[in-house]
Parts: sequence; C-alpha cells; structure tokens
Amino acid sequence: MKRIQCVIRLVLVASVLTFACSHQLSVATAQTTPLSTVRFGSVGGLTDAPLYIAEDLGYFAESGLKVERQPMTNAPTLMTAIATGQLDVGGIAVTAGLFAAIDRDIHLRIVGDKQSLRPGFSATRAVIRADLAKDTEEANVRTLKDKTIAVSDKAGTHHMLLQKLLFKYGMSLSDVKIVQLALSSMVPALNTKAIDAAFLLEPFLSQAVHSGAVKVVSDLTEFAPQEGGILVPMVYSEQFSENRKAADAFMVAYMRGVRIYNDAFVKDENKDKIIDIIARGAKLDRQVVRNAFPAGFDPNQRVSIPFLNEFQRFFVEQKYLDRTVDVSRLVDMSFADSAVKLLGRAK
Repeated sequence: MKRIQCVIRLVLVASVLTFACSHQLSVATAQTTPLSTVRFGSVGGLTDAPLYIAEDLGYFAESGLKVERQPMTNAPTLMTAIATGQLDVGGIAVTAGLFAAIDRDIHLRIVGDKQSLRPGFSATRAVIRADLAKDTEEANVRTLKDKTIAVSDKAGTHHMLLQKLLFKYGMSLSDVKIVQLALSSMVPALNTKAIDAAFLLEPFLSQAVHSGAVKVVSDLTEFAPQEGGILVPMVYSEQFSENRKAADAFMVAYMRGVRIYNDAFVKDENKDKIIDIIARGAKLDRQVVRNAFPAGFDPNQRVSIPFLNEFQRFFVEQKYLDRTVDVSRLVDMSFADSAVKLLGRAK
C-alpha cells in the first residue's frame, strides 16, 4: 500500500511539474510573439476614450494586436486613407461623402459605434451664447430666428439635427443663417459674437459651458432612435475586414473598452481611474475629462440603419447627394456579432 501511495505521489508531482513548465512556456511564447499592427486613424478627442481604455488595460495586446494611432486633420482625409488601405480602422463622421462612397465603388465597412446619441449620453450639443440665453428650450430656439448658427459640416449630421430642433417649434432652416466652421473656431466666434449659436463637440463643448460663454439648448438625444443614433461609425478598410482574425480581435478589444467606459460613467465603477486613462490618452487635463459630457457608445456596437437612412434622405433633400443608396451594402455587423458571442450581450 505504501508503495502504491508513493507511486501516486510521484505521478502527481510529475503532472504538476509538466503543467507548470508548459504554462511557463506558453506565457513566454505569448510574450515573445510579435503583435500585429493595426493602423487606427482619428481626428482625436474624447470620443477615442474606449480605444485609450482598451490600450491602457492591455485588451489589444491580449488580442495579439498593437494599435498605431495616426492623427488625421478631417473626416474626408480619414475616409480617403481608409478607402486606399493606408489605414485599417477609423471613426468617420456621417456625411454625404460616406454615402457617395458606395456609388464610387469605394469599399468601406461600417462595423460599429464610434460615437452616438443615447439617452443621457451626448458629447454633441446645441448651444447658444450666454447673453442670448432664455429660460426654456423653446424660448432659446425661437430666439435663434434670423441668427447665425455654426455647424462643422453642412453636409453632416449636425445640419439635420438642427432642422429637427427647429421643426419641433414650428421653424425651418430658412429661419436661420447657417455657417460652416471648424470646431476649434466656434468658441472664439461665439466669444466675439460673430455667431450666435453652434453645435459643439467635446472637449470644446464642456469648456465653453463651464467658462460661462454658452448655455446648452438641447442634448439632441430625443431626435435619435431609442436604441441610439450613430453620429460617427467605426469603419474598417476592405483589406482589414478581410483579415478576419485581426478584425474580430480588434472588435473584441474595442468592445471591452466601450463597456468599461459605460460602467465608469453609468455605474461609477473605477471612474477616477478611467478618467486618468482618458486624460493621458487624449493629452488633456483630467479636470477637462471629468467635466466633459460623456459620449454615447453602444456596448454591443449596434448600428441603426434607419437612422443612417434618415441622414442620407436629408442630404438628398439638401442637394448634397443625387440619390439615396442601399446602406446595407455599407454596414457589416458580423464583427460585432462575433464579439458579442464571445463576451455576451450587454444591456
């Protein structure tokens, strides 16, 4: 009996040693295996927050990826870089040019949510100069009659959202003067009274609000569908979408970053730590991040095709597009579906 017990102990020890050695070997292999580089293009800002989080917490590295962030000056430049394969992934604002890409046979894939309007979450808001501000949304909107309102792109989402806001109170786009300005130029223009209102995006939005220069007129979320209205889709290049392993891995890591962001700002989970991560990534003071209006990100990376169709119908109406196109040719939810299958569906 003692001999049998001795043999059993020897077998168990050998098994433990074998497991330990194999585990150490697998860890060493993982540490030495080179990571695949993903070229990510963005105009920067706080809406890159899930990316910063996923990088800082090692989610991309766990997925075998290294993200190389490449700053871009504007959406058209970003779209061109992705369409030509110079970039793999990026967040591209919904503009007339995005729909025109289908007609020009430019193969892009809308795969997820880079920024959206969701109940309680909006990093894009309509603001009015503080000296013109009234007590209610209706009074503020009516004050804008014959006034000058700035949007970052007339062929972009803010123009349609302005139409919806005016229509709510019996007004139309013809009741106001609309000018196109870079986001960085809007606050100076508001301060000098060159414009009377604007559609501002973070971090310019909260900085202007907290300085007392403007008052928020609307967070615009009522004009989006209940599941959320996308303003900036996550887009893959055709070449990257065909690299299924890397494309799926990117979505898993990014979705994890989105869910951590939402937990921080919805449930207050590790909020201070997440604010520090975002501040480092965006190269902003942490107080700016803390004071910012949180952006909307779908935790399952769903994209509302009906809302995209609303935008393209508006662009046709405003003569920025000749005709509508089949948006389903542009949207590919298979990467988000695969990530949800792995991570589970979030509420």
